[in-house]
Amino acid sequence: MGALTSKAKAFDADLHQREEHALGPPSKTMDASEYAQELVYLVSKTIETHLNLLPVPGKRRTLEAKQMIIRVLKNKGEGENDGKMYYIKCKTEVAEWPWIFVKVYEPPLVTDVSRVGFRAMKKMKEEYKLVTF
Repeated sequence: MGALTSKAKAFDADLHQREEHALGPPSKTMDASEYAQELVYLVSKTIETHLNLLPVPGKRRTLEAKQMIIRVLKNKGEGENDGKMYYIKCKTEVAEWPWIFVKVYEPPLVTDVSRVGFRAMKKMKEEYKLVTF
C-alpha cells in the first residue's frame, strides 16, 4: 500500500504544480458573490465529507461564503467561458472548524456531470485572511 500512497501523493503534487503554472495572478480579495455561494453549494457534500460530517439526506448544512479570490487560466481573456479557480472563504456551523477555505475549479469546457470540481480545502479554528493555496 505504501507504493500506491506515494504515487498518489506524487500525482497530486504534479497536478498542483501544473495548475499553478497554468493559472494567472490572483485577483484582489473581494466579498463573495451569489455565484461563489452557488459554487460552495455545488460542492457542499464533498466539503461535509472533509469536515467528517455524516451526510443527512435532504438536509444541507450552512456554509456561508464570505470572501473570494479568482484566478483565470493564462493566455485566456476575461470572458465567461475561460477556466477559473475560485478560492472561497466560508463560515461553517461546525464548532471544531468554524472557518474553511475552499478551492473550486471551473473548467473552460464542461465534460462531466458537474460544471465545477472540488480541488482542496483548508480547515481553521479561527478566522484568517483568505489566501491562495
